[in-house]
Amino acid sequence: MENISLGQIATIITFLVALIGGITTLIAFSKNFIKKILKPLKEEINEFQEAALQNRNNIELELIKVILANFINDVEKGVPKSQIQKQNAFELYDRYLTLGGNSYIHENWKKLLSENKL
Repeated sequence: MENISLGQIATIITFLVALIGGITTLIAFSKNFIKKILKPLKEEINEFQEAALQNRNNIELELIKVILANFINDVEKGVPKSQIQKQNAFELYDRYLTLGGNSYIHENWKKLLSENKL
C-alpha cells in the first residue's frame, strides 16, 4: 500500500467513474430500446383484445337474439311461461339492448308488452 501514488489513485478513480458511467448509459439505452420494441407489441395486444371483446359481444348478441326469438315465438303461440322464464327473458332483453340490439326482436318485444303478454 505504501507504493501507491496519487496518480495511480486518480487512474483507478477515473476508471471506476468511466465504468459506472458506461454501465449507467448502457442501462438507459437498453431501457429505451426495450420500450421501443415493446410499445408496438403492447399496441397490437390492445387491438387484439378489443377485437376479441367485440367478437365476443357479437356472438353473445346473436345467441341472445336466438333465445329471445324462440321465447317471443312461444309467447305468440300461447305457450305458457313461468315467472322465472319471464324474468330471464327480461334480463336477456336488457343485455340485448346493452349490446346494441335493435331489430325485429325489439319490435316484437314492444308488441308483446303492449298486448300484456309478457
